[in-house]
Amino acid sequence: MQGMTFGAMDAIINVLGIVVGLGVMGNKVAVVVGLVVAGLANSMGNAAGFHVSEETEGVHTRREVWFSTILSFCSTFFVTIILLLPLLLLSLANAIVASVSMGITIMIFLALFVGRRLGHGRKDGVKLVLEYVAMGVIVVIAAFYLGQVASSMLGGLAA
Repeated sequence: MQGMTFGAMDAIINVLGIVVGLGVMGNKVAVVVGLVVAGLANSMGNAAGFHVSEETEGVHTRREVWFSTILSFCSTFFVTIILLLPLLLLSLANAIVASVSMGITIMIFLALFVGRRLGHGRKDGVKLVLEYVAMGVIVVIAAFYLGQVASSMLGGLAA
């Protein structure tokens, strides 16, 4: 489960940052290409990092390590593809709103899943949801402003 939840949360944060940060520039093709390239690299990087982390613990069998590695890759890549779909189907502005909304919704379900798995009560579950959503909102805000700075620095090259 660690590989799956790690990969899903990382993909959400990564995609929200890319979609909002590059979306500021107003170039849908750049957002899609950036997301596909970064999403694949992120999926591979997560899998490799998780693999090494699990091996380093020295408590998992080879099979467990590889299973976690594969889950980490698949969950990262799958969530990236899910959040990419609005960019393929909608205008850029609507796709950004849809991707962010979907990402935050997945975060809520992820927090509820983790909370239930940890045996948290309703009050602690709500805290976990707020914690996860806050992470996403912080990334969206930071990416937006960073995208604005980058766009103004690049001037005419951005469009």
